[in-house]
Order: sequence, then C-alpha cells, then structure tokens
Amino acid sequence: MTQKKHLYFVKYFTLVALLILLYVLQTTPRLFSILGVKPILVVPAAVCMAMFEGELTGGVMGALAGLLCDLASFTIFGFNGIIVMACCAAVGLLTIYYTQLKLTNALMLGLAVLLLRGVLEYFFYFQIWGFENGHRIFWYQTLPTVLYSTLAVIPLFYLIRSISGYFNRKLKT
Repeated sequence: MTQKKHLYFVKYFTLVALLILLYVLQTTPRLFSILGVKPILVVPAAVCMAMFEGELTGGVMGALAGLLCDLASFTIFGFNGIIVMACCAAVGLLTIYYTQLKLTNALMLGLAVLLLRGVLEYFFYFQIWGFENGHRIFWYQTLPTVLYSTLAVIPLFYLIRSISGYFNRKLKT
C-alpha cells in the first residue's frame, strides 16, 4: 500500500513540477515570442491533465495553472484561477462522459478554455471600462495569444499522455 501512495505522490509531483516548469518558460522574456505575442503554456497543460486524469485532478491543476497565470498578469489574484479551475473540471467531466482522448478533442477543448479565459479577461478589464479602441486589444493581443497558445496543446497532449500512461501502468501492477 505504501508503494502505491509513493507512486501517486511521484505522479502528482511530476505534474505540478511540469506546470511550474511551463510557468518559468512562459514568463521568460523573449522566449517563444512571435511579433510580441507570447503563449500561455500552463492553461493548455492543465486542460490536457484534466483530459487524462479526470475532473478532480483537472480542477486542482486548473486552479494551480490559473493562479500561476494570475502571478504573471495584471488581473485580480484568483480571476484566472477560478475560471481555469471550472473549465478544467468541466473538461475532465466531458472527457469521462462524452468525448474520447484524441488530439482533435484536446485542441478544441484547449481552444475553448483559452478563448473563454481571454474573452472574459478582455471584457472585465478593457471593454467594461470603455477604453477607446479597446477592440484592438482583443484583435491584436488576446486573439493571437489564444491561437498561439492552442498550438501548445499538441506537444503537451503527447507529453502528458506519456506521463499519465507510465504512472497508470505502474499503479496497475
């Protein structure tokens, strides 16, 4: 029994360490920057974790990913945490009951979560205050960030699938 507990600890420690590594890569200046747009790496990782690990782990990892996004942005602390947590829990439930573990589903769910997060951030931080030419922020910053971040789902899907598969095989024996 203690070996299973140890494996669960190592599994979740690995997933949290992956989120922290992605956060460091995400916040490194000029790394992955294309035309001034940087990807958000922790949210697609949390979405992929929710797909492979279920709603509880997905919600916890989503909350952690959202709080890491809050540390790197100028939003109220907890704004992204709540949004990404709810979305990742929903992704975990959708994967369990309705969809399959495929890359196309991961891309669609990742795009949906990133777009919802981006639209809510744009609405509450720019549109609601009536900034002049505020739509330019959406078209030239928010939308390219969402699309660029969605591309990060592809390698993260395969990486998290291999991590999850490795630990699930070890836990079954």
